[in-house]
Formats: sequence, C-alpha cells, structure tokens
Amino acid sequence: MGAGGAGVGDAGRGPSGGGTSPVRDIEVREVEAREIQVSDIEPEPAARPPPRDFRITGAHRIGQGGLKEKARDNIAAIRTLRLIEDEGREPREAEKAVLARYSGWGALSNVFHPYPRSDWEDIAREIRQLLTPEEYDSARGSTPNAHFTSPMVIGAMWEAMERFGLGASAQILEPSMGVGHFFGLMPESLLPGCRRTGVELDGITARIAKQLYPDAAIFAKGFEETALPDNFFDAVIGNIPFGNYPVHDPAYRHSPVTRTIHDYFLAKSLDKLRPGGVMALITSRYTMDKQDSTMRRYLAERADLVGAIRLPDTAFKANAGTEVTTDILFFLKRAPGSIASREGGTASSEIAPSRGRGEAWRELASITTPDGDLSVNEYFGRHPEMMLGEMRLEGTMYRDREPTLAGELSPELLKQAVASLPEGICADRHAGPGERARPPPENKDLADVGAADVKDGAYAIRDGLLAIRRGAIFETAKVPGSVAWRIRAMLAVRDAIRAVFRTQLDDAPEERIAGARRLLNEIYDSFVSRYGPLSSCENVKAFAGDPDQPLLLSLETYDP
Repeated sequence: MGAGGAGVGDAGRGPSGGGTSPVRDIEVREVEAREIQVSDIEPEPAARPPPRDFRITGAHRIGQGGLKEKARDNIAAIRTLRLIEDEGREPREAEKAVLARYSGWGALSNVFHPYPRSDWEDIAREIRQLLTPEEYDSARGSTPNAHFTSPMVIGAMWEAMERFGLGASAQILEPSMGVGHFFGLMPESLLPGCRRTGVELDGITARIAKQLYPDAAIFAKGFEETALPDNFFDAVIGNIPFGNYPVHDPAYRHSPVTRTIHDYFLAKSLDKLRPGGVMALITSRYTMDKQDSTMRRYLAERADLVGAIRLPDTAFKANAGTEVTTDILFFLKRAPGSIASREGGTASSEIAPSRGRGEAWRELASITTPDGDLSVNEYFGRHPEMMLGEMRLEGTMYRDREPTLAGELSPELLKQAVASLPEGICADRHAGPGERARPPPENKDLADVGAADVKDGAYAIRDGLLAIRRGAIFETAKVPGSVAWRIRAMLAVRDAIRAVFRTQLDDAPEERIAGARRLLNEIYDSFVSRYGPLSSCENVKAFAGDPDQPLLLSLETYDP
C-alpha cells in the first residue's frame, strides 16, 4: 500500500556533527554509481525559489468518487501532465488541481485486463492509446501497491508528528510518495524551512509529483535504488508498499529484511532516520501479528515503538478501493550505543519521565472475539483502545476467515488514538536548552568526542557535510561521493576507537569498557563487510593525509 520504492501508492543515513557522528550500522548503502549527496536534498538557501508546492484542501476532493470517476481523473491528469511537459512550463493552479486527483491504478486493475468487461472497454482502450508501452507496463505493474491514503488518515499521522515535537526546518522523507498527498497535507506549522524528499517508482506518478512539489527533492526510481544518506532525516512518514514478496538490494544481502517488501521499507526507512528522529509508516497488520518475530526483533534493536494504531479494513475502501487491515506504526530511533531493554524500551535511567519507555511488541497475545480467540501483537493486547474497531474472522481480499479489524473509521476515533501517544519525544537537531525534549541518551563515550578532538588536517562531519579541519576552520572536502561515504564510515571506526581509549583512560567500570569494545567490533565488522579491510588500497588512498590513519591501520594485522 503506497507508491514508490519497489512498489507503487502513497507515499532514502549520514553521520553528523564532527566526532559525534552516529555510528551503529554505519556502512552506507551504495547501489548507484554516484551517491546522493546532502546537497541534492538540501540546496543552499540562496538557491531556493519562493515556495511553489501545492497545498491540498477539501475543495480538491482527493480520493472521492467512484471507480470510473477515478479512471477518468487519472486520464485527465496524464493529459494535463503531457501538455505541461510539452510546453516546458510550470503548471497553473487549475492544472495542479487536476494533477492532484491522480489516484493510481490499484483499484483499477481491470482496465489492464486483456479482455475487460464491456462497460470498461472504452476506458481501457483510451488508457492503452494514451500511454507509451513502457508507461503502460509500469502502470499495470503498479496495481498491487498503488493504494493511496485518505486525507483523514494522513491528517492524523501529521497530528501525531506535531505531538511528538517535530518542528519547522525538519528534514522529512517519504519513501513511497505516490503523487505526494502527504506533502500536500502537511500542517502549516511544519512548513517553514522544512525540506522534503520523496521516492516514487512509477514514472508517470513521479512526474506528476514533481509538477506538484517542485521545491521537494523527488527521486523517480525504486527505494532500493535510491542511495540516500543514512542517519540524516528528522522524520519519515508515509504509506509503504506491502506484500509477501522479496526485494533485491545488494546493500542488505544476507539480511532478513528483504524477505517481504514491507519489512524492507521499514528497515531501510529506519536506517535513513537520524537518532532522536521519529517515523510514522502504514504497513500490513502482519508486521505486528505474524508468528515469526524476526523482523520485530530487528526493528526493536534499533528503535523504540512508541505506539501503534490499527485501522479497520474499510479505511482504504473509499480512496483506494480495497479492504485490508493496516497499522500505523510510530517509532523513535535510538541513539548509537543505547541498548533495548527486555521490555522493549531503552535501557537507561536518563530518559525523561515524559518520554517513557518503548512499548513491548515483539511477542503475540491472545484476545477474545465474537468469533473465538485470536492472536494479535502484545501491544494491542495491552492497548485494545488503539484498535479502532473489533477484531473478527472475515473474508478479505486475500483469503476467507482472515483476522480482520471490522468497523468504520472516523476523525473522532483517530483523534482519540493520537491523543494517547506520547508527547515531546522528537529531539530537534538544532534545539537549544529547553526548546525541545532531550534526545535519547547517547553512548557517553562517543558523545564526548567533540570538535576539539578533530586534529588539524583531519576529516570531520560538519553540518552534515564531509569537511577537513584547516587551522580554526573547516573546509568542505572535495572528493567524489562514493569516496566521501567511505571516509564517513572510517570516521565512525575512528570515533569508536577513541571511545574505547577513553573508557580505559577514565578507569571506567568494566561494563562500560566491554560495551565500548563491543561497539567497536560491530562498527569495524560492518565497515569491512561493505568496504573491505582498512588496509586495502582503496581505503588507504581514501584516508591518506588524515593524521589518524595510523590509528585506523593499527587495528589490523592484515595478510591477504
């Protein structure tokens, strides 16, 4: 459900801060020949034109109308897109309203049938004539996932983001954006200074999104092909594709996350989120309820589940023409070095009381329903009020006697559920004292590595960019993108080595010393799996001139 990445519907971890760069799972996913640079997402202020992005209102009737009206709206949007592109201009306001009503083909798969029903023959013929063979194949291939989210649900998710404390000037990612309804419905309070990045697989859908949101960075490719920086975005939001089919991404080889597309989107989206950032994604109920807890444990090792809302199977019926039970999952990404507790939260006494602990959600629990006992996620077992309906055994679009949340969704139910979520958990990357809730506690030894520890001539991360210290200033490093990410990963190893030294020099408790060593091992192994030994020719060449290169090389006794 959702568009973009390896599927279509609504809708890419870079360390930051000198020696305080996030370091867990630091290897950067390098799928393309050229990595996406921070400047591709965040242009210089002088380069930004006045705001031109589309704003959705009730008058645009997004998602309303029957199937044939949606099909005609799609055709009108494509014709309008062609006209705008042929004339090489920006769309007028009236044309934007036409483009925004494009709803994809998830509910209209019958138009691609070789022998459509007689009452659909004219529309099917017009679509075949309108699209190029490549566009036609892409549109037909998008039908399993091109299910756009209703404005009511989108509004509730943004309300949750505001409740979490997400502020203006945030970096926001939608990994499966469709034509961008999440962008068009973003609250006014979050718009000033925000920078939005979207990914969309289907070509026509992405082209429409670019016309509607020219100020956003939109990548018309699969999520698995989009090498966005890790640990970079303040928030991730959207409706991801889901289904029981795998994704091919060499960057996640030997990882369980590629087994199903929704698992992959959740894992990669979390990688792109910075520590202290928040994520709100719609996914299949199977993420929470499936018997195999591998994926829940994978995510729980990296982030706290701060809440979840189960939507009834009618939530997407009007807008997407489908009936399926879905969950909105809300995550807070933990800082490097913090460890998940057995209850599911962060093992630290430094968390503010208002922040609370992450919810336990790895296991299942039994609940009683009118159709007998059912197994649901333990979170919903403790919080039945977050299921906005009644669990039943009903026939679904997938199979008969399927556990389903029956009921009708309303703004009131959504508002009540959002009001139950924690407040002020999002740590603003630029906040001063008292302006935002404190970020999750970081690994103390890594947090102590500051700008003063950067030697003259050494690499560092300043304001999200790779830089070199020259006396009292930092100059932006002029190296190719792929080399820059290799150097970033080596900086993470360097910071982890320093953390080990610091625990020893401070005569820290054995538990802290062991934890720092363990973290160094994880970061080193992660680096080697992606870039090879530190002493390889490529790595020696990339880090040449940095005064800490001998420190890195001292880790290895390498014999090829």
